Amino acid sequence: ESELEKFEYNLLQTIHGSPLNMSITGNRGMGKTAILVKMEQIAKKNRCLVFRVSNYESLIENVTDLTNYLILGLKNEYIATMSVNSKIMQFGEWASTLKPIITYKDATLSFEEKTITAQTILRNNFSAFWEKVKNEYSAVIILVDEAESLDRVNGALSFLREVFQRLSHNSKYMVVLAGKFNFAERMSESFSPLNRSFPIFPLTPFNESETNTYITKMLSSVDVTIHSEVIKKIQEKSEGHPYVVVEMSSLVFNSLQDNEQTITMKHFENAYPKIIFELEKDFFNPMFHPVSPKAKAILLKLVKINKKRFLFKEAVKLTGIERKNIAPYIQELVRKGCLNKPERATYEFFHKLFIDFLEKHAISSEE
Repeated sequence: ESELEKFEYNLLQTIHGSPLNMSITGNRGMGKTAILVKMEQIAKKNRCLVFRVSNYESLIENVTDLTNYLILGLKNEYIATMSVNSKIMQFGEWASTLKPIITYKDATLSFEEKTITAQTILRNNFSAFWEKVKNEYSAVIILVDEAESLDRVNGALSFLREVFQRLSHNSKYMVVLAGKFNFAERMSESFSPLNRSFPIFPLTPFNESETNTYITKMLSSVDVTIHSEVIKKIQEKSEGHPYVVVEMSSLVFNSLQDNEQTITMKHFENAYPKIIFELEKDFFNPMFHPVSPKAKAILLKLVKINKKRFLFKEAVKLTGIERKNIAPYIQELVRKGCLNKPERATYEFFHKLFIDFLEKHAISSEE
């Protein structure tokens, strides 16, 4: 809830002419997308135009692509909100003045020159767009999901900071970036000015009290009670991860017989094999599968460290791969969410149950 409270505060500041941006960070399944949905609802209630940015990874290779994507996307979002054909006709003439497509005939332009050109074009288009819609909307809110994808686009995050910082002087735009855990680490270490422009609000795991509140509230609606030891076991095994808590709670509840109204440890134990099966199928495997073969092989070796958190030098020693050669694959594993990087030169596996999943794969690959 604190993230939504901060969003509402930033939204109010933006509407009143002092735009404030933010970023939401958290591991896979922590609820980033769900929070963006709630933010969209809040923004629309406050008469804002909302542009949700998602599923764009394959469309953006550089800041030029990003500029084109944002301009065209915002224009299309505005058109989608217009239900009267006559309004669309009126809008059409103005929309044609937007110049989103950038091409560079001069192949000798440097990256910096292309970036400055793109910044100018995006800023001018967004300024013109705001002048067009400012009497209809109190602000324009851009919600970027899977923002870690921008991390692989050279200069994209700093590019956004520069554009929206300048726009804040005469337009009402607010940007929310939502990405995986390593996104925050990269921002704080490598882009301190960016961190100031997009303050980080990390989504943290549930503590035992929050897990207890969620489960008891869910069960109270169907007049079912649960032993406290079961809640403690769910908290222990889930590590408070929201997706895992929800999955465990649901499957334990489903293990109740029709004539039973109380969940005991017996129900948890009966449901546990199903819990592991479902987590591996729907959560861990989709995370592991897209990883490159080389990175997978390294990850399966790393489980032999036999602890959740480890140092980079331990990974080098265990795998026998030189630092410069293993580093790109470690970075890939962080980017894909398999590993976290809580601090410099330190890594940890995403979840203890994910370690169990990897150990099974390691055994099967050796057979």
